[in-house]
Amino acid sequence: MQIEIKIPEHAIITADSEKVTIEHRGLRSFANHGGTGSSTIPYSAIASIDYKKPGITRGHIIIVPISGSEHGGGLGGLDPLYAGSAWSKKNAIIFGKKHQEEMNKLVELINKKIALTNSNITVSSADELAKFKKLLDNNAITQEEYEAKKKQLLNL
Repeated sequence: MQIEIKIPEHAIITADSEKVTIEHRGLRSFANHGGTGSSTIPYSAIASIDYKKPGITRGHIIIVPISGSEHGGGLGGLDPLYAGSAWSKKNAIIFGKKHQEEMNKLVELINKKIALTNSNITVSSADELAKFKKLLDNNAITQEEYEAKKKQLLNL
């Protein structure tokens, strides 16, 4: 099953059997997210989905990766009103009520794929340690946090 949702002059989000692809388009995406172009995220690299249905304000889907930055570098994160919001995240799609039904189906599909992918993965201590080393190298965790996790994983 594949789902593709087009938000004209803004974004296209596609989910298939292996991955989610987000393609940002136009000036608004460039300003908010820091660029245009596409990013592909395999289900195995997705930690969760932040989903907000549209109401008085727009809704959003943010695909939260297991590691790496979510900030796209655009202007959406500079204004204190929007800092930390979906407007500044590169893996975010902002949408209105007109796309809500499609987005509900998309979120359901992605959550099923994440659950299926995660249930098939067994992570060794070495894999976990490599993941935490990458987080350390990317300055996402401190040396002390890395050492504590290393001791825990190696039963030291």
